[in-house]
Amino acid sequence: MTRARRGPAGVDAPRVALFGEVGVGNLGNDASFTAVAALLRERVRGIRVEVIGRDVGLEDGARRARRADVRFDGTVPLRSSFGLRLQRSGRGGAMTRTAAKLADLLHLVRVVGGYDAVVVPGTGVLERAGRRDPGGVLVWLAVLALACRLRRVPFAWFAVGGGPYDSRLPAWTAGVAARGARYRSFRDAGSRDALPAWAGVGRDAVTHDVVLGRPEALRRGTPSERSERSERSERSERSEPSAGPRTVAVGVIDHDPPGGDSASLRRRYLDRAAALVRTLVGSGSVVELLAADGADHGPVADVREAVSAVPADVPMGRRGVPAASVHTEVTGLDALVVYLADVDVVVSSRYHVLVAAFLARRPVVALSHAHKDDALLHGAGLGAYVVPIDAAEPGRVAALVRAAHADAARVAEELDATCRAAYASVHGEADRLVAALGLVATVGPADPAHDALAGVLQDVTTPSLDDRARESS
Repeated sequence: MTRARRGPAGVDAPRVALFGEVGVGNLGNDASFTAVAALLRERVRGIRVEVIGRDVGLEDGARRARRADVRFDGTVPLRSSFGLRLQRSGRGGAMTRTAAKLADLLHLVRVVGGYDAVVVPGTGVLERAGRRDPGGVLVWLAVLALACRLRRVPFAWFAVGGGPYDSRLPAWTAGVAARGARYRSFRDAGSRDALPAWAGVGRDAVTHDVVLGRPEALRRGTPSERSERSERSERSERSEPSAGPRTVAVGVIDHDPPGGDSASLRRRYLDRAAALVRTLVGSGSVVELLAADGADHGPVADVREAVSAVPADVPMGRRGVPAASVHTEVTGLDALVVYLADVDVVVSSRYHVLVAAFLARRPVVALSHAHKDDALLHGAGLGAYVVPIDAAEPGRVAALVRAAHADAARVAEELDATCRAAYASVHGEADRLVAALGLVATVGPADPAHDALAGVLQDVTTPSLDDRARESS
C-alpha cells in the first residue's frame, strides 16, 4: 500500500495517524489532538494527519468528530466492519466476540500499513478504564504497537499521561504497549513512573501537556499584558480592599471514584459542591456552574437544582440572572479560554479546564482527583491551591478561592512563566518526535519560521518546572 500522497510542488506528503478518542464530548482530547496535529503541520510541509479511533466508524461518532473543534485529513475506524456491526447490535456470544477481536486485529494491521507513522497524542490515554470496557484503551494500545511492529511502521507516544494502576494487569498491558514505541514522552513524571521498570521508560523525556504548546501560551503573556493585569488588580484592591471575587466559575465533574464506596463518595462530592456554591454566594460572589465535558451536564444539573432555592437578593451575574443559576457549556478550548479570562477565580477538577485557566492566566483552585492535577499546579508553584476532591470541605475551598483572588497578580506572573516554559518544552519535544519518526522537517535553521521560533524559545529563561515544584512543596 502506498503510504505517501502527493503534496505541494509534487513532493510526496507523509501520512501520520493519531490514535485515540476524539469528537466524543471530551474537550481535553479534542484540544490535545488539534495541538499535536498543529505541531506536526508546522514542521512537515504537506503532511496528512488522520485519526484512528474507536468511535469514528460509528455514525454518531463520525458526526461528533466533524462537529468538534478539530480538523483532520481523514478518519479511520479502529474496529473492523464485523466488529462495528457487533458493537452496534450489542449481541454476540463469547465465540462471536473472539472472532470480532481477531478481525479487529487483522483490520488494524492492514490499516497501519498505510501510514508513515502512528502517534499517540498527549491525552490521558494511560488512565484507568473506569466504567469503560475492561482493559479499554490500554489493550488497544498494545494491539496497535504489535500491528505497527508487524508492518514496520514507526510508533510513538507524545506527551501522554495516566496511571497509577491499581493492579498488575493494566500496568503490564501499558508496559507492553510502551515497549513497542520507538519514541516516548510523558506530560508529567508520575505518568512515566507508573509504568513497570521493565518497560524501559525510566530515561524517557518528561515535557508538559501539549495544549500548553498552543500560541496562547505566549500571546497572553507579553509584558504589556502582564502590566495591565497588575494595574487592574491593584486598582481593584485599592477600591475594595476586603472584597472577594466577583465571579467564580465552578466546574462540576462526573466524579467516578475508584473502589466499592464510589456511590457514596460521588453523592458526598455533589453535596459538597452545592454547599460550596451556597458559601460563595453567601459571601457575595456570583457563581457560574461550568460543564466542560459531555459527561458533566448531569452533575451540573444536580448541583444547580440543589442550590436553586437561593435568596432572591443574591448578587446578579454577568447575564443578569441570579448567582448559581447560570449553567455554562463550552464546546471547544478556544471558547473556554475566552470564557475563563472573564472570571475572577476558577474552581475545577477537570484537568483541561485547569490548563485553559493557565492559558487565560486566571487564579485556580484544583479539586484534585488524579495525580495529573497535582503535577500541573505544583509544577507552576501553586501547590497551595490544590485540595483532594474527596477532602474538599466547602469552607476550606471557599477560603482558598478568596486567597487565590487576593493573590491574583502573583498567580498571573507564575502562570505566565509556566506557560512560556511549557511552550518551549513542548515545541522542543515536537522537534525530537519528528526526527525520531524519520519525517523530513521542512522548517530548519535557514528557515525564517525556525529563526522566529528559536528567538521565542531563547527568551524563555524561567526556572525549570521541576525546580518550581520543589520550591512550592
